[in-house]
Amino acid sequence: MKRYFIRVFKFEIYLIVLLLLILIFIYLMSKDVMSETASLSHFLEEGRLLEMLCLISLFSFIYPFIGFADIKIYLNKPINENKNEIIEMFNQRKYVLVSDENKKLIFRPRNKFNRLTRMYEDFLELDYSDTILKFKGLRKDVYRHKRMLEEFARLTTKSDFE
Repeated sequence: MKRYFIRVFKFEIYLIVLLLLILIFIYLMSKDVMSETASLSHFLEEGRLLEMLCLISLFSFIYPFIGFADIKIYLNKPINENKNEIIEMFNQRKYVLVSDENKKLIFRPRNKFNRLTRMYEDFLELDYSDTILKFKGLRKDVYRHKRMLEEFARLTTKSDFE
């Protein structure tokens, strides 16, 4: 919740820039094709820009609740024994370990363009202070890596019994 307003602000700026790029593209494409009544200036005079900005603001306030997840992964044993293997698995998926303090692993993607498109809100936090892992980050990344961690836990538990 402490990063909520930062995420709202970043997403609102991101959407406004995207809207401006789309409007510039429409203007450049419609300059010769459209009539005077269907021009971009006529579109903006009718108050549509204000409506779009209000819609962007509304969506940017909702997005942090939808786009980010905080889940728990239940394991049968502490992760301390296999921490290096988990770090290596994230490295294979092109994530870099940023921090390992207070029993929290924080990863971020290596790809700079990927980070830019995610507005630098792309950190994955894995809290391993208990057998229940707490995993935070972008929803799609969290659920994708959750399956990876559950499969890893299943395989390591299976190999312990053999």
